[in-house]
Amino acid sequence: MNFIPYLNFFSRLVLFVAAVYKATKTREKGWVILSIAFFIFVMDIENYILKPLGITINHNVYQIVSKIPNFYIGILTLGAAFMLKYGSIKPKHILIVGTTLIVSYIWIFAMAIGLFHGNFTLASLCPSWILGGSLLYLSFVLCEHVIEKKSLQILFPLGLAGVGILNLTYPFTREIEWFYPLAFFGAAIFRFIAAVGALKMIIFSPKIPERRIVKALEPGAYWTEDERKALEIASKMNTVMITRRYPVKNNGNALVYWITKVKEGEVKENVYAISPTKIDILTDLIARAFRVGYNLLYIDAVEFLILENGFKATAKFLYTVKDIAIGNNGSILLVLNPKVLQENQLKIIEREFKKI
Repeated sequence: MNFIPYLNFFSRLVLFVAAVYKATKTREKGWVILSIAFFIFVMDIENYILKPLGITINHNVYQIVSKIPNFYIGILTLGAAFMLKYGSIKPKHILIVGTTLIVSYIWIFAMAIGLFHGNFTLASLCPSWILGGSLLYLSFVLCEHVIEKKSLQILFPLGLAGVGILNLTYPFTREIEWFYPLAFFGAAIFRFIAAVGALKMIIFSPKIPERRIVKALEPGAYWTEDERKALEIASKMNTVMITRRYPVKNNGNALVYWITKVKEGEVKENVYAISPTKIDILTDLIARAFRVGYNLLYIDAVEFLILENGFKATAKFLYTVKDIAIGNNGSILLVLNPKVLQENQLKIIEREFKKI
């Protein structure tokens, strides 16, 4: 099983690269924090840096030092999970992270003064449970970021969940001589599974559209009440559709994201069902679509997005995807009923989008 350390290192490296890629593309703070946590995972100073240099850690100090990365990674992972799920860290999340940090400090101090009297299980409980619990929570959060539940993307959260469970049981299984090597091997496998899923998630890409030279709409940001007119424009361009209407058919040059709560994942070729609350994921998907050749973003689900996310979050989403479209020499076209918006909300829309 000499290959296990290499498998461990490779899988950790892939997870780090995947997190950095997502952080770069989405600019989300949660992925930035997760990148830092995965970087500490990659480092594993003891095995990959100190041992090759012939440096050993004093046995008395090692019992404490070896637990510190668990606390660091666990706290960072917990913070990242909160950011990914809620978009920001609320006071209650600060309280949870702060409490975890305080408990970590007290635990390290307790180990330093020999409070556990060399009992490995007792000394390992807190660091292992913080790390394992945070990875489990992150896996649940990441499940919401998976576009196709039946694809390899689901391996990302499933693999992390496996590592989390092994860390939760580590204080009790580490002393079992025959089981420990299996657990170490299992952790390597789970990390590799997570790495495969992470790769699939970051390379997810829509079908490249047919090349069309017709531009029924000049680059810019627009809105209209006339759905029929908007659909006619969309049919002539390489269109990304964010729609509430069930996509009965796809005209061949459209990438369709059906906004619904009843289904998720691929419905048919180039048609995906996605929850209205996943606007952060939609932003990333839209950016990828424009990079491969789509040139119009059509949205007729503004009212539903406001209902599910609130106007402020929806407006922020519209501003972001507008910049994505125009930044790629494309257009964005909203179909909405101004009567369902408050006067100040409509003015905000009209400030950014031209009526046609």
